[in-house]
Amino acid sequence: MSKSHLLKYLLISPNLPVGGFCYSEGMESYLHNKNLTDSNSVKELIINELKIGQIRLDARLLIEFFDIFNEINNTKNLKNNLQKLLSLDQWILSSKDSLEIREQQIQMSRSLFDLTKEFGFEYLYENKKNSSWSLAWSWACYCFEITKLEMVENFFYSWSSNQLSAALRIIPIGSTKAQLIQRDLLAVISKVSKEIMDKEIHDIYFGNVGLTMAQQNHNELYTKLFRN
Repeated sequence: MSKSHLLKYLLISPNLPVGGFCYSEGMESYLHNKNLTDSNSVKELIINELKIGQIRLDARLLIEFFDIFNEINNTKNLKNNLQKLLSLDQWILSSKDSLEIREQQIQMSRSLFDLTKEFGFEYLYENKKNSSWSLAWSWACYCFEITKLEMVENFFYSWSSNQLSAALRIIPIGSTKAQLIQRDLLAVISKVSKEIMDKEIHDIYFGNVGLTMAQQNHNELYTKLFRN
């Protein structure tokens, strides 16, 4: 198995040491409001997010970042491309509707940048700003020589795995049910990823008011397992 394949499997592993297990991204609030009751409701929630959620825009930004990294590497034009990179990064981070999600993105991004550095890849500049999860993920995939389509597919797969991991701990749905859901999600992830590849940023539409409200209500829960 090649090094890039090993690193690809590292990225999609639930054991990736970036702290993803700390977050439910609003799922815990859904449970509190009795909107999640069984494996079918969990599956429906994840599929809806893949089809209409903001994660679609996050995934599209992966491609933008990847192309900028290529441009910098091929032309050595760091200044102009870096300005575009930082502008897009702050835009996607500021588009998050809740403080909790922004904090999650920043924490996981820092952890992934540190992990990528441990593998010998220094970032383009001294990163002292808060960065989005999309930027860190795209940089890791670029460094690990993962193709753009695989990058998007793995991004969705990793996100859905974290959601199922959270569901296992709070409903619970059972490991077998979670594996069956993950299997059924593969076709959806493949289809959505190809759609994302064919769209421009301004063609990405999403509507996830329910998720936003669930994320914002998380801090008001009397008891909770997750940071978000």
